[in-house]
Amino acid sequence: MSTIGGSEGRRAAEAVWLPKRYRAEILVCSAIAARLCLDGAERNAIVQAFAAAMTNKTSFTDEVLISAGIGQDQLYGAIADELGVRFEDRIVSSRILLREDDVPQNLRAIRHALVAHGEGRTLLYIAPTISDLIVLKRCLSQSPALAERLRICPPSTLTEMMRLRQERQLARWAQEMTPPHFSAALVMHGWQAFMLAEMIFFLFGFFLFRPLETAVMLHIGLTLFFFGCVMMRLLAARVARVPCLLATRAAPAKDMPIYTILVPLYKEAEIVGQLLEALSRLRWPASKLDIKLVCEADDAATIAAIGEHALPPCFEIVKVPGLGPRTKPKALNYALQFARGEFVVVYDAEDRPHPDQLLEAWSAFAGGGEDLACLQAPLLISNFRSNWLTRMFAFEYAALFRGLLPWLASRNLVIPLGGTSNHLRRKCLETVGGWDSHNVTEDADLGIRLARFGYRIGVITRGTWEDAPEYYKDWKNQRTRWLKGWMQTWLVHMRNPLRTCRELGPGRFAMSLLYMTGLILSALIYPFMLLTVILLVTVSIAGQNSFWSFYLLCIDVMNILLAYFSYYVLGLKTLGREERRAGRYFCWIPAYWLLMSFSAWRALWQLFRAPHLWEKTPHRPSSAFATCRGNRSGLSVIRAGGSVAGHQKRRPRADDKLVFTADRLKVAPLVG
Repeated sequence: MSTIGGSEGRRAAEAVWLPKRYRAEILVCSAIAARLCLDGAERNAIVQAFAAAMTNKTSFTDEVLISAGIGQDQLYGAIADELGVRFEDRIVSSRILLREDDVPQNLRAIRHALVAHGEGRTLLYIAPTISDLIVLKRCLSQSPALAERLRICPPSTLTEMMRLRQERQLARWAQEMTPPHFSAALVMHGWQAFMLAEMIFFLFGFFLFRPLETAVMLHIGLTLFFFGCVMMRLLAARVARVPCLLATRAAPAKDMPIYTILVPLYKEAEIVGQLLEALSRLRWPASKLDIKLVCEADDAATIAAIGEHALPPCFEIVKVPGLGPRTKPKALNYALQFARGEFVVVYDAEDRPHPDQLLEAWSAFAGGGEDLACLQAPLLISNFRSNWLTRMFAFEYAALFRGLLPWLASRNLVIPLGGTSNHLRRKCLETVGGWDSHNVTEDADLGIRLARFGYRIGVITRGTWEDAPEYYKDWKNQRTRWLKGWMQTWLVHMRNPLRTCRELGPGRFAMSLLYMTGLILSALIYPFMLLTVILLVTVSIAGQNSFWSFYLLCIDVMNILLAYFSYYVLGLKTLGREERRAGRYFCWIPAYWLLMSFSAWRALWQLFRAPHLWEKTPHRPSSAFATCRGNRSGLSVIRAGGSVAGHQKRRPRADDKLVFTADRLKVAPLVG
């Protein structure tokens, strides 16, 4: 059997150019490689791992695990043999000691666990990196007796043991990561409740004693407010268009950072296979991916479904303990504590991101400055043909993610983030306090909080496909949660309006207040406006109309028609050709808005009865997954020079498609 140890190992390593300062690490890697080859590993795969580690500026151990098909037990068993100490794949004792007295001074910087082993003995468990091995060898040569207490274990074993040891503390940090004055744990401050009660009292009194004057003034006030909402949509519609894919810059893998992908999962066993397939198509060096599948600890079905697949080393299951609210943001905060990446992106279980989405986001971050904290990818609906509900959902998403959000971003206004495909600069995310574990629309809150801290939010063009709810019950629960979360967000950021205005600036504060309040208020009063129109028309037909009734009728009709028109134009200008053929959207707007109004009133009721209730949206495998393409919505590619290539004859490109098979991670089902 051929090996690459000793002089042969040095010659193999010299096949790739290496700086002299890495000579000690090369010798250690060669020795480990020789032991792996003796254990049955392929020599060429080990040499390629050497080359990949130097090319990508990653650890040799990471590259061996990913590219050579070697398991953690085999690799760290070889490391233990090289050091002449014992290897253990699990820590039997649950008594982890936090004191450092029994740990040699020069080993305290190495990730370790000190475990009580009975009879007053302590064992030191270590999962070393290559640079750690050099320190360990020196320490063992100076203190040979240390070998009896030293144990080598895989990093996953050490991580799991430390996680169990600090489970309650980690869960508490996940709940309390957001500062109290930014948290929705308290639904409403006392002064807010007082002002709400006073407003209802005075409004009732005015209607009781001055019904006509009150109705007129209320109509005028609401008309001015909703006209502002209409103008915001029309201004966005002026520049809205079918989006084009921006070209991504080519960069060597060594310059790419570690990218963490957080995927919160709860009762998603049915869709795990589709999710893993979608994630495997992302174009990013596998050794620089840190994918966390975030599951509730008691969700045995989902964890078992993931276990049926042989995951690459960059995948990890994070089990969230059932302490505190069972919400998506709490799970994200918990997993964030184990993340290794400089950048973080959140995907949902049903998401199918464009393979080049990470590349585009990283390019935007690299050129956007340190104050660019977040990038929102557009969300695209693949099942828009299923029924009228999914068609209207797709239309709504097109207006928001392809029309309104790019317009807001271009003017550096506050952006309401979507619940998925948020790419975040990790240090900015941690500075603002992560996600609010008590807010059921954590994305909207995070967007405003980032803006209040002085950070910018942008958008990218490569989107994420997902399926809209096909059944009204699922849609209703999801929409109720969204609107309840917006109400929570409004109450949180209006606790101190002057401070919010000072932090955002008057213009951004006014626009964010217009958007938030308009979203909630229009959904709540829409059915009453329709009833008022019907009542006034009935009065006019009966011949009992007056100047004021005609005046109010004109105001209401104008409000409703302008709202329909601005919503329709904004969405229509962003639709691709196939989406436009899917249905007559304008005809369904009144019915769709009525459903939203019902969900808004349901959300208001839940805000006081069950503010932190998370009504989960069930997900099913998408029938469109195998056939979705990135140009379904008419997307074209902008070349680096800025010219549009979408209308010119050209050869097919990989980034025209949502899915392709190049550079895929291997996620295979387990056999037997």
